[in-house]
Formats: sequence, C-alpha cells, structure tokens
Amino acid sequence: MKEYKPRYRIIIDAYTERIANGELRAGDKLPTGPEIAEQFGVSAITVTHAMRELEASGLIKRIKKKGTFVTERAQASAAAGATSEAAAAVTEATAASAKTLPIPVISLVMPFSETIGYEIFRGVEEECAAQGFYVTFHNSKYDDDVERGIIRKLAKDGVSGIIVYPVSSYKNIDVFSRLAIEGIPFTLIDRNIEGLDAPLVVSNNAEAGRSLASHLIGLGHRRLAFVCQSWKEAVSVSDRYKGYCNALIEAGIPPEPDWLVNWEELQTDPAYAGSSQYDALLDRLLSISPAPTAAVAVNDYTATGLLKTALQRGIAVPEQLSITGFDNHSFTEHLEVPLTTVEQNFYRIGREAAKLVLAPAEERSGAKLILGTTLVVRQSTSQPPSP
Repeated sequence: MKEYKPRYRIIIDAYTERIANGELRAGDKLPTGPEIAEQFGVSAITVTHAMRELEASGLIKRIKKKGTFVTERAQASAAAGATSEAAAAVTEATAASAKTLPIPVISLVMPFSETIGYEIFRGVEEECAAQGFYVTFHNSKYDDDVERGIIRKLAKDGVSGIIVYPVSSYKNIDVFSRLAIEGIPFTLIDRNIEGLDAPLVVSNNAEAGRSLASHLIGLGHRRLAFVCQSWKEAVSVSDRYKGYCNALIEAGIPPEPDWLVNWEELQTDPAYAGSSQYDALLDRLLSISPAPTAAVAVNDYTATGLLKTALQRGIAVPEQLSITGFDNHSFTEHLEVPLTTVEQNFYRIGREAAKLVLAPAEERSGAKLILGTTLVVRQSTSQPPSP
C-alpha cells in the first residue's frame, strides 16, 4: 500500500532532494509561490507552509521584495553528503522550531455543534486532511461577542485559514474585514456578511423556500404563513422568505404582510407578554383572519416547536395545519408527525468551503458557490381542510 504523504511534505522533499543532489546551489532563486503552487497542483497556503519549514531548516532564505534563495548551509549539506543529510537537516530543524512554526491548521467556527455541525466538520476535515492540514472546531454559541473573540484569537495565533458559519449577517463586519485586510484566508458558509464581498458557500435558500411553498400550493393551500425567529438574523432567512413569496406570486397569490410571523417582533408586543415562544407564534397564526392553513417555518427547530405546540392544543397536523421545516435534521423523521422539510448537503458545504479557503487568493476573491437542496415530503403536509 502506498504511503500517504501530505502535499506540503511533497514540496519539502522535492526541494530537499534538488538541493542535496546539487541541482540547486547556494544563491539560486526558487520559483515564486504561485509558480510552485501551479507546478505541484496545490494551494498558496500549502506552498507557504512548505517554504516556512524549509526556511526553518536553514535550507532556504526568503528576502523581502527579492524572493527565496538557497542558503550557504544548504550548499554545505549537499557537499558533505547526500539526500539523507539534507533531509535530516530539515527534520532536525523543524523539530527544534515546532513551538514557533505555525501549525498547518484550518479552524472551523460555528454557532452550534449538533448534527449539521458534525456533517460540515466532516466535510472540512476530509478535504483538509487530503491537503495536509489539521482542523480545529470552535462553537460561537450563537453569540456575536463569542464569535468575535474566537476569530480574533485564531487570527493572532496564526492559523492557516478560517471557515466561519456567522452568527448573523449584520454583525462583526469589522472582524471579518480585518481578516481580509491582513490577508488571512477565510470562507463563510450558509450566510454572508452584509457589506463585505467575501468567499461564500451557501445552499440555494431562495429556491428551497420556493420549493416548500410550491409544494403546499400544489396541495391546494392558498393561505401560507412564513414563520421565523428573527427577520434580521441572516440574509439566508430573507432569501428563504423571498423564495416563498416568489412561489405565491407565481401562483397568483399576493403575499399578505400578516403572513410573516416573526418571534422577535412578538416579544415586544404586549398581547404576547408572558407567552412562551411557540405559544406566541401559534397564537399569532390563529389570530390572522382568515387563518393560514399552512406554515413555512424557517428551520426544523422552529417547525418542531410549532408542531408540538399545535398537537398539545388539539390542532391536528396536517389535517388542520400543514407545517414545513428546513435542514432535514435526523430527528425530523421521528417526530409525532414526521416533518416535511428541505435537505441541505452539509457535508458538501463543508468540503467545498475547505477547498475554497485552501485555494489561491485570486480564486477566493469574491467567490460564491451556491449548492442545490432537496425537498423531503413527509406526513406534516396534506391538503388544506375543507372550507
């Protein structure tokens, strides 16, 4: 079985051998980073890591604004022996400087660590491992201050790149902008940062919202509510709402303002003071005249809370109220009434985000990858009740 070798190590071994056999001599200039990246088919980060280790070994020296050159020490190693001695010099110096060398790490920052977090992490880890990088995970706990502190520390620690599932599209733009200014590779997943043209991997939220609403319209529903936690949480939320509206309009149904049910607004409404979140959401739905026969919830957690509250109150799902979710968490098929939802490919989101953060800077700049979703129809949706 062929032994696996990280890509940065392939570069190190190649230049070590060329120096040892005399092909490269003291004072010779190495190709530029982009040229090495193209030659070996790797990212700029991989090249940088390899060059740092070669420099730490004393075989090369980087001179600002001039380039990278073979050192006198490298020439002496070549003259004294062969490849093994030069390779030993790399190993010895690398070990001695391990505490000061940046570790080849990509850090993943997410606001949760449940099922989808694992799938995203798995995708990131497998792609990074293939390119010789380790992965660390950091939970921002849906707190923008926690997110801010994590990102600042990672940037200070000198990680090779950062992948972030932002807490919000409207917070911490200064922190993300600082990463861009300092040239620290980063990629966003699921949601962008408004005002910042940053690399992004995201599901097609608008199309997914449209598919959910279209499914309900196809069943005969004409009064559909859109239920969310916070209208200003993220652009992905507004995109899902946009898709929902598009489906209604395509069917000749004008979206009603009252059909947008927002928990953040209900919290400041005296009519719902003291009510729990899902009681308030359901009460708001039932207060609309005429009441919606279906609810498109922004995610599976909101849909599940709404579904359980409706059942507890004796409201039959889907006979009296159809409910849809978003994400296709594993628990959704095991609810009292299995949930109709949309599946995102979280593993692929993670893998594509890792590819993007490891790509050359010119490929990352402004890159946006939009991935498709899949409608998963279960028992929480059916034809609306008879008038």
